[in-house]
Amino acid sequence: MTTVLKTDALSKIYGSAGKGVVYKALEHISLEIGRGEFTGIMGPSGSGKTTLLNLLATIDKPTSGHIEINGTDPAGLNNKQLALFRRRELGFVFQDFNLLETLSIKENIILPLVLEGTKPSEIERRVAEIAEVLGITPILSKRTYEVSGGQQQRTAIARAIIHRPSLLLADELTGNLDSKAAKDVMESLRGLNEEREVTILMVTHDPFAASYCKRVLFIKDGKLFSEIRRGANRQAFFQQILDTLSVLGGNFDELPTARP
Repeated sequence: MTTVLKTDALSKIYGSAGKGVVYKALEHISLEIGRGEFTGIMGPSGSGKTTLLNLLATIDKPTSGHIEINGTDPAGLNNKQLALFRRRELGFVFQDFNLLETLSIKENIILPLVLEGTKPSEIERRVAEIAEVLGITPILSKRTYEVSGGQQQRTAIARAIIHRPSLLLADELTGNLDSKAAKDVMESLRGLNEEREVTILMVTHDPFAASYCKRVLFIKDGKLFSEIRRGANRQAFFQQILDTLSVLGGNFDELPTARP
């Protein structure tokens, strides 16, 4: 399996030892994600999962350790190269959708291709293909405020993968959705992963969303705590996730009651 993401002894420390204020957000995180994997990151509030996501998204820089995405260490790139690398290699989906209300659904989706100067014919082909896969073809001409939260999130997913990034990073993407919309979004992600081998890393506090992953890594106090992998039964995997979270302890922002 081709490695898409690799971290080696990744650490992030905030503050200054000289001032006596040091907070270790992450300590020696080493992980590897292969092409086509669907990996979840879970942990209590303050465990370091958002810090980890920010480092992997190249939004922040590690205090020590290394990151490789498709064989490239972002630390070796200048600001211009980094912006281009981020735009081409990474896709992002957030809890708040981050869609532009002044644009139609279609215009939001094609934005990464427009920025790349992709030919109009190729843009049309790709948007038609991805909209069909995600079930949003009927709403392409609508504005963001005319569609549901679940449709907005699937639009955000379409925008995040239309340029075919090496890695899709998702941050609490079901956090603003009701249970039905959350299920629709997670089914869409599962389809993209299983049928198109989209490589996904998802940070979530929601065990229902996490049960769609092929494996889940748990973080506690900035360190990797454990890892579990899904078998054939997603219901059993969901229960495994709940059991691990109960062992972890800490605040999980009121675990949702949705079930697979």
